[in-house]
Formats: sequence, structure tokens, C-alpha cells
Amino acid sequence: MLGIHRFRILIAVAAVGSAVAFAVHAGAQAPTPGRYISWAPPAAATATPGAGPALPLASPSPVADAGPLGGLTSPISGLFKQLNSNTVATATGQYSVLQDLEKALAGHIQQFLQWVTGGR
Repeated sequence: MLGIHRFRILIAVAAVGSAVAFAVHAGAQAPTPGRYISWAPPAAATATPGAGPALPLASPSPVADAGPLGGLTSPISGLFKQLNSNTVATATGQYSVLQDLEKALAGHIQQFLQWVTGGR
């Protein structure tokens, strides 16, 4: 009986997840111009036909031997530099707080020991 109940819950969760995924996908807008990361290959952009022949717009030249994720090296490198900077700042702040706590705790322990021993 418990197995059937779990199976029904699993089916309900899968249906709700599929509905949410479909709604998000249907509501997604085309990316706005600017820098963004996408798995899709770049679209072949051409100039709009006008009074003369259509000239293809310049597209970035592919990097040789960069692999399928070659375009991500620059953004990921920047993210890691920012992460390292934030980590150093956080560690410095935490270390100063720990030093303050250590000094305060040492002072309280000394006061307690003086109270217990009668001020000797």
C-alpha cells in the first residue's frame, strides 16, 4: 500500500515539474542584445536587404583548439577572481571577529577565576 502511495506522489511531482518547466519555457523571452552565455550556436546575422547587395555582418572568429567551452574561459576566469577576492575579504573579517571573541572570552575567564579563588 505504501509503494502505491509513493508512486502516486512521484507521478504528481513529475507532472507539476513538467508543467512548471513548460510554463517557464513558454514564457521565456528572446535574449536581449548584449553579453550573455548561451549553449546555442551563434545565429548567422546578415544585413537587411536594401538598395544594394546584402553584406554579411562580421562575426567573431572562432578560437583554434579552444574546445566546445572555449568561449567560457574569460567569464569563468573573472568569476574565479571575484570569488577569490570575496573569500579573502570574508576570511579577514571572520578572523578579526574571532580575535575579538578570544580576547573577550579570556577576560571573562580571568574574572571568573579571580571570583572563584577570592581575588588571588
